[in-house]
Amino acid sequence: MGSYTIAVNRPEAPSKHHREPWNASTLHNEFDVHTELVIRSGYKPPGDLTPYDVARTITSLLRLCCDPTIRFLMQSSHSFSEIAAIPHPELRLTPVESSPQYIQLALAKPKPMIGLLDWVRDHWPNAVGLMASHAAFRLAMEAFELSTFVPHHALTLVSLWGALEALFSPSTSELRFRVSVLIASYAYPPGEERLALQREIFELYDKRSAAAHGKPKHNDTHLVQTFNILQRVLVRMIEDNEVPSKAALNNMLLGAS
Repeated sequence: MGSYTIAVNRPEAPSKHHREPWNASTLHNEFDVHTELVIRSGYKPPGDLTPYDVARTITSLLRLCCDPTIRFLMQSSHSFSEIAAIPHPELRLTPVESSPQYIQLALAKPKPMIGLLDWVRDHWPNAVGLMASHAAFRLAMEAFELSTFVPHHALTLVSLWGALEALFSPSTSELRFRVSVLIASYAYPPGEERLALQREIFELYDKRSAAAHGKPKHNDTHLVQTFNILQRVLVRMIEDNEVPSKAALNNMLLGAS
């Protein structure tokens, strides 16, 4: 159990604790840390990414494929097994995702966890590389990462569709039709599954537009459907280690090689 602590007196010097008395606030959060992710000091992330960005990306992959409730609770300068013995001036602990998750998601088709963790192990370099090199992919990953922590579902829906539009909209004309057709073409080869997904996305886009204009018509099911679409798209891009160009998407749509 954790709560915000209020101190009345200022610290005696910089980097020192605030002096007594201390009072706990009425806001309480309870989380347990089960796993540590170590980004070694010698690792140099690609592009402008930092080790913190890499940790966030790997956490997002764990949400994408293993368990959507996984969260990046704390950034620490030392292992949690060591912090009790570390002097305060040497220790850096920063809460990251300590707020509630307002949307409860679960994988549609759960698989054995060991296989899913193997997938993350094998593909995290692809995801990190795409985060560094492709702005639209980075936007989509960050939209997915942050969306469950947004209390207003209309804002979540708009942000997720904004990410999909950045990946799949070649222009602003006929946006709903173009986005729905291109996503469906990317997800499935020609056939009934592609047609069904295109129709699903086409209808979901109406919910996105209503939410964006302050007249939401969506429910939790529409939100989960949108999550599933974005999850499918991101996993495919990470596995391919490529964000498809607009020309490649048009070729998929038209059946060209």
